[in-house]
Amino acid sequence: MAYQHQGSCASAGDTLELLAFDDEFDPLAVDDSEIDQEWMDDENPYDTIDYPTMRNMPETVHHDPVYSPARQGSATEALQALIVRNPNRRPVLLNIIGLCEGGCPSSVISERVDEWQRDNWSVYAPMTLCRMLERAGALTLEMPDVSEEHESAEEGVAYLEIRETVDLVWRATPEALALRAEYLAGKSFRAVVLGSDEARYAEVYAAVMEALEEAPRKLDTIESLTDAMEITKSPRRFGQHFIDVLETCDCVIWGDGAWNLTDLGRAMLAELKSAKEA
Repeated sequence: MAYQHQGSCASAGDTLELLAFDDEFDPLAVDDSEIDQEWMDDENPYDTIDYPTMRNMPETVHHDPVYSPARQGSATEALQALIVRNPNRRPVLLNIIGLCEGGCPSSVISERVDEWQRDNWSVYAPMTLCRMLERAGALTLEMPDVSEEHESAEEGVAYLEIRETVDLVWRATPEALALRAEYLAGKSFRAVVLGSDEARYAEVYAAVMEALEEAPRKLDTIESLTDAMEITKSPRRFGQHFIDVLETCDCVIWGDGAWNLTDLGRAMLAELKSAKEA
């Protein structure tokens, strides 16, 4: 059987106009002369302008950050708000603060952040994270001198030589270090797992953490473990719930295709066992 194509083909007299694209068009290109600072908010992951460039822009293009001592009342409160608002970035943010305790070059931070985010990728660039922390009062940026003074004895003149590269140094503030110490001491775990309604599931958390202490586990294995426990049946609680809570408390971390117990998780497991025995 023969079929006749009934498509909407243009006749010879019709003109078909196509949208022409510039081969050199770069959708990710940034024009430093046309910066919309509101677009470059703390929430925006595409903050590709380097920080010194933004710092030197006129005050008219700056705006108040979302998390800042001025807005939240103190550096501690601002950092706390930033961490709570970005739970998936909390481990990295706390790691950056620890790395910068005595001052750390930007190049080292970038290398370490890429490593930390290998199994938990983020659209936030390392320097964007540092910029967010600085706005919250957690980091300070040390701007080294970008020039060196020289003298020419023959010509009897002095001149400045501009260095080609500058590795900016970030330093953690006392407030940030103190808050980080609280988190590393299990502040979230005690508040969420031991000090809330989640305490009724103490045996479930202990079982999950003990399993992960033996070896990294995939979610289906954890689900099988929690599904077999009577307390998870009413109200229904799945293994993902307990993993989510433990991850929020920095007690577990995803890596190499499985869930792993962190050093903090091991310490909190010992504390959980002590609480059960008391």
